[in-house]
Amino acid sequence: MTDINFYIDTFNNREKAIIVWLVIFLVWALLQKNVRSSFLGVLKALFQKKILTVLVAMLLYVGLVVFIFYKIQFWDVFLVKDTVFWILGVAFILLMNANKATQDKHYFRKILLDNLKLILVLEFIINLYTFNLWIELILVPLLFLIVAMGAVAEFKKEYMPVKKIIDSILSFFGILLIIFALFKIFGDYRGFATTDNLRSFLLPLLLMLAYLPFLYLFTLLMAYENLFVRLDIFLKENKTLANFAKRKIFRLCFFDLGKLNRFAKESTSNLLNLKDKNDILSLVQKFRNQKN
Repeated sequence: MTDINFYIDTFNNREKAIIVWLVIFLVWALLQKNVRSSFLGVLKALFQKKILTVLVAMLLYVGLVVFIFYKIQFWDVFLVKDTVFWILGVAFILLMNANKATQDKHYFRKILLDNLKLILVLEFIINLYTFNLWIELILVPLLFLIVAMGAVAEFKKEYMPVKKIIDSILSFFGILLIIFALFKIFGDYRGFATTDNLRSFLLPLLLMLAYLPFLYLFTLLMAYENLFVRLDIFLKENKTLANFAKRKIFRLCFFDLGKLNRFAKESTSNLLNLKDKNDILSLVQKFRNQKN
């Protein structure tokens, strides 16, 4: 029972309020027949062999990272909640959006820079200090409703005045949260300036830095798979030639995702016209000369 109370106490009032409303929403949604059938469809898709393999690999990788953090005495049990939230939020979303890296050559740089913005310091401070639970239970759905209204208003020009009002309300509320958090910090500076708070703040950044190699490798494998599937289709009558092309492309691009993306984009039409090994060698050499 003591262990259960410990884990419950790791959640602040805002997180508890979010969990309460999520549970209420899930219960309501699962009672709706059409939502329930859609939810089961999503679960079936999620548990397809290929997707499940990727998710298990991601969990094992992050688990290894956490174990290393634990061994160097950075990670501790009080960080379980933050770690789980990061996995379910940041890690999972980035994994599902990995295809964006094939469209934006600065994708990974942007991810890193997004995790170094000053706003993350303010977000950490704001989430560190919360109101009483009953206040948070009121604020969570209210803010969700306001944000949803702003998202809807953004799509129609006639609603732009409403969007401006909503943005002003959210900005005002954000300023109030910052003032409230700063007031709490100045009132209990020793309680704020602790090694536990520092580790809680640094954890998402360090997890992200450690996660990027896995994300890069996954995106690279996905890009190779997409290109090689097209090759198999284009050269379905000549598997030997398709395998030869794959080897040459892999030697050309190797672990360079940017080069692989450029090759896939610039050479797709030429792949349709491959007749023999000389065509492949010529295509590879032509691409190599263009980049030198």
